[in-house]
Amino acid sequence: MTPVKRENGYALAPQSLLAWIGVTLVASAALFGALFLAPSSQIGTLQIEAWQLWARYTARLSFFLFLAVYLASPLYQLAQNKATHWLRVNRRNAGISFGIAHIIHLGALIMFLILSGRPTGLETLIVGGGAYVAMFAMLATSTDGAIRRLGAQNWRRLHKFGVHYLAFVFLATYMGGVGTPDAKPMALIVLIWAAIVLRLYVHFTKRKPS
Repeated sequence: MTPVKRENGYALAPQSLLAWIGVTLVASAALFGALFLAPSSQIGTLQIEAWQLWARYTARLSFFLFLAVYLASPLYQLAQNKATHWLRVNRRNAGISFGIAHIIHLGALIMFLILSGRPTGLETLIVGGGAYVAMFAMLATSTDGAIRRLGAQNWRRLHKFGVHYLAFVFLATYMGGVGTPDAKPMALIVLIWAAIVLRLYVHFTKRKPS
């Protein structure tokens, strides 16, 4: 069996995976309880609003988990210390937890759309659907066995495309809400822009010579 090099930060840290998943599930459940266990949330439009808020807050939970994945490598390249090393080692754990949180978000969003009857544009279905295809492809290949089957180079290409596409979708989603009733906090827009700029900066300044 071909060994998978673990110094590149791609290896799974199974001793921490259950903790990452546990925190993700507890946070999602806590949001659900806060929104749905109040007596008022069982009434008509308030229940629909609760589904909308759960979809919104689980999306933000998944966004911060995604940032942990997206920034793990560039932060490590900029400053190698215990914190950035820990984040890099746990990058795949964060990615799996992001996938779980985003699946929960999808369920909440579908329920909101069904109950509210709000139409979904074709462009949203295509772009958002593409994000989930990329996410599920990365989840399905988040093992050392997948790296062996795909080859390290193909695996990196898949995951590099996936994280950049997801970053684009987060950016498009947040920027698309500017000036509308569904506008996202400006802090989220600043964060995703800063993450993208940081990735570009590290890519062009920290590349190893050929």
